[in-house]
Amino acid sequence: MRLWRVAGVLALIAIEAFLYGYTYPYFSLALEKIGLANWLIGLNASLAGAGIFIVGPFLPNAINRIGLKTIVAGQFLLSLLSFVAILMTEDVIVWFIARFVMGTCFSTLWTTTEIWLNGVVSDRHRGRIIGASGTLYATCQFLGPVVLGQVGVVGAVPIWTAIIPLAVGVALATAIPSAVGDAEEEDLGDLKGLKLAWALAGSIILMGFFAGVGETALQSLLPLYGLAHGLDDAQSSYLVAIFSLGEAVLVAVLGWLADRWGRNATLQLCTLLAVATMLALPLTMGMPLARAPVLFLAGGVISGLYTLGVILIGQDYQGTRLATVSTGFAMAYAAGSIIGSTPVGALIDLVGPEGLPLSIAAGFGLLGAGVFMRKRPATA
Repeated sequence: MRLWRVAGVLALIAIEAFLYGYTYPYFSLALEKIGLANWLIGLNASLAGAGIFIVGPFLPNAINRIGLKTIVAGQFLLSLLSFVAILMTEDVIVWFIARFVMGTCFSTLWTTTEIWLNGVVSDRHRGRIIGASGTLYATCQFLGPVVLGQVGVVGAVPIWTAIIPLAVGVALATAIPSAVGDAEEEDLGDLKGLKLAWALAGSIILMGFFAGVGETALQSLLPLYGLAHGLDDAQSSYLVAIFSLGEAVLVAVLGWLADRWGRNATLQLCTLLAVATMLALPLTMGMPLARAPVLFLAGGVISGLYTLGVILIGQDYQGTRLATVSTGFAMAYAAGSIIGSTPVGALIDLVGPEGLPLSIAAGFGLLGAGVFMRKRPATA
């Protein structure tokens, strides 16, 4: 029964990741086809990422009252209905409302499926399975734009291409037995929401924030960093590809290592390597054979910090605490992803291109102080 639950939740994660990768280019291209201004297309994309900040503070209590299984099924259903609304009309206002609803559902699905997976895996295999789920997510997210390239963005076919897997998600979430990781009633005192998450797991919440800053800043600004070092457009884009490949490949390896070697030790190693790769990057930019493995390793360990955070949350917390800390961790990562590139970009303007790797190295250095002092909670 546990194997069926794990396989089912992994399938839900695969559907979610595919649709995440599919919807971002779909909306941008489809709205461009109807002549919408670029700033409105950008606003439409921003709406998709804003939902976690609106729903997140209420999510643990909703899981406690409604149940994790029902919430996940409902998120898939609301996303399906959003696409049905788009299928029925070309009204731009409807498209914007649907995108907000859908984006909110996807951002909270990201959190709730992680909570569900953490609740149904055995602790012995937690690192390997959650690490593998990270690789699965990256692979399915990559497939989204590939499929979109085949079906196009005009007409009903691309919409049905999204509706069908969403319907599968509704059916599958309904069919999976109730989650072991569903929240349970607990006495948590007067603390609520993010304040409670910080009180329970401040160092892990901080880790999520820095992982969001580092990953997003590098994916956004590495091409500019490459141009500043004399690379052409294609070579600069290749820097991001190598970084992303490290994420897809090494996250599963780190999950396995966490189970075999120790989770805190693996976390400490990742933090040290994150700092080391950022310090090494300026020294290797003129040496392609050295630059590629540095970027590949950086992509794996920086993304691995997020995965290790999820693993540690599942190891240390259960019930309402699991839901609360997981939500706080996801919101911290999202906050880092949204605001991270702006101050790092400003620093590059101020001190030059090396502001990119050195500022990220400094951030992970500060994080490392907390990581090395971290102790497992006395009560899980």
